[in-house]
Amino acid sequence: MLSSALETAQDTNGAGLSRLDALLEAVPLAVAVFDGGLSLVATNARYRDLTGLDVAQATGRSIYDAFPNALADLTEQVDIAAGGVPVVSVRVPFQHRGNKRLVEATFIPLNDVRGERGVLFAGSDVTEREELREDLARSVAQLESIFDVLPDSVRVVDADGGTVRTNAQAQQEHAPAKPETLRELWQLDRPRTLTGTTLFVHEHPTARALRGERVRGETLEVRRGPEGAPAVIEVNSNPLYDPHRRVRGAVTVERDVTERTRLQQRVQTEAERLERMVQERTRELLALQEAASRDRRLAAIGQLAAGVMHDVNNALNPIMAAAYLLEMNAENPTAVRDYAVRIARAAETGAATAARVGRFIRQEPLLGAREEDVDLSVMVEEVVAMTRPLWQERAKGGIIKLEESLAQRAMVRGIAGELREALLNLVQNALDAMAGGGTLRIRTTVDGPDISVAVSDTGIGMSAEVRERAFEPFFTTKGVNGTGLGLAEVYGIARRHRGRAEIESSPGNGTTVRLIFPVPSGELTRATDPKMRSRKARRILLVEDHTDSREFMQALLESDGHHVDAVRNVEEARDYIRDDARPLDVLVTDIGLPDGSGWDLVAFARERRPMLRIGVVTGWEPRNEQDPGCDFTLRKPVGAADLLAEIAGSA
Repeated sequence: MLSSALETAQDTNGAGLSRLDALLEAVPLAVAVFDGGLSLVATNARYRDLTGLDVAQATGRSIYDAFPNALADLTEQVDIAAGGVPVVSVRVPFQHRGNKRLVEATFIPLNDVRGERGVLFAGSDVTEREELREDLARSVAQLESIFDVLPDSVRVVDADGGTVRTNAQAQQEHAPAKPETLRELWQLDRPRTLTGTTLFVHEHPTARALRGERVRGETLEVRRGPEGAPAVIEVNSNPLYDPHRRVRGAVTVERDVTERTRLQQRVQTEAERLERMVQERTRELLALQEAASRDRRLAAIGQLAAGVMHDVNNALNPIMAAAYLLEMNAENPTAVRDYAVRIARAAETGAATAARVGRFIRQEPLLGAREEDVDLSVMVEEVVAMTRPLWQERAKGGIIKLEESLAQRAMVRGIAGELREALLNLVQNALDAMAGGGTLRIRTTVDGPDISVAVSDTGIGMSAEVRERAFEPFFTTKGVNGTGLGLAEVYGIARRHRGRAEIESSPGNGTTVRLIFPVPSGELTRATDPKMRSRKARRILLVEDHTDSREFMQALLESDGHHVDAVRNVEEARDYIRDDARPLDVLVTDIGLPDGSGWDLVAFARERRPMLRIGVVTGWEPRNEQDPGCDFTLRKPVGAADLLAEIAGSA
């Protein structure tokens, strides 16, 4: 085995490192050696630094557990290498000392003297290289954009006068001819001075720059365009040097000043000269104003992105925590059901965030958002349970005391995910305001035509000026730690639910934010009990290109007693539908498929099998909830109960 090889590699006196260890330490890569049982037998310091494992933790560890901080699943690569096929240069992100590092990993199969197969891992940290490459690519792209957007003609030539690069303006000025050398350009332009003296090719500003001369503001008359019309240009040319200060080329910038020259010839008065100066300054001012406006727009977009990331992370935190606890309590059915419900609720909140961002981008109402009756008191308990693991961290060591006063059946009509997100924002803002600890008070009330929920803290409070601007988008008092979108989103959610938001606060006396909603009109709606749903088995064709989504949706439908055939693309689905020998009750398809549109598949299926029940499941906004081609439309992430209810509706 490889482990025996390592033992024999020890120095005879046993005082120093083994020869293999010395070799591994000399390699400028993170290296780990696994024996035929895929157990870790040798590492170097770079590997231990990358993974955060010490020698005792690393030795004997399975290869599947040898990369605890990798941010990608390496199981497939390990299995391939263990099967005898090298896996070379796989980019894997690692979490390293609080930062994300990119490692170029290679897995090589090894055979020891007994014929058992092991694996060699070698990893090179390419984070800085990739960052430099990306920075260089961005710089090159910016320079190319600037180069092409310049209103002046720009031409780069090599040391022999051959054209290396021209911008769009230069190409336009010499269309349809395309001079490829300085001599060809000189022949087309026939340059001369304003006094009428013709220039030889060696007197051209570019030729002089190739001899090391810097030419500034030289005015020439040239012939331009298909008809060879005269034009006046202002030329600047500079030599290009290599690191040894040898001229390797030249860059020439030509500005068409024909009109300006004619104006100067006609108008010589001081007043007209001053007018031209004013015009130039005005253009500069407008350019500065436009640049400032562009910077403000980019800053606003950046803050919006930060706010979305903040809200999505808020939804992911309880999902990750509940998933861990779900695994730890897999044998406890009560705990499993509780954590599964929490994961579903947090995912619903994240889905509401994504839907709201889509609506903001398109500036249109969200399609497919079904309202339901929500008990605010129950939702408060859910939010408290979701955020409680974060209280100690938010309080920075202080103690948070909770006081609740919750009314019975504080029912409002709305989108549960958005209402939950509003409460999450309010609770987290309250915790942030009590860095040293304090009391968190949450109260729900039913008062006549209004139902309200109030979140209070005993923190630092707000000044009158801050209170007036608290609901304003992008306004924040948290500096770089805030996006200014939290309370603005809370306000927007309240307004979308036909309600309003109020703030009571003063410096040193804490803050209370109250959301007030109207009592729902009509009878309260209740979710259909899954046990009451028709369970007649259907024959279903599921079309989904994403492997995990396809497998989980298939398992969900089969768990409800249905027979499901799953395919990945439009062509496979068409072949299935064409086969009349295959019975089919329901078609469920995604929209964005690799070889076509799901809407085209819907039209084909409706024409081929008119009685087929057809449903669309999509991560995009449904184009029309009432599309005649399909019977139901669901937006990802799909609620299991919603999907099963729609399938059952095909009776």
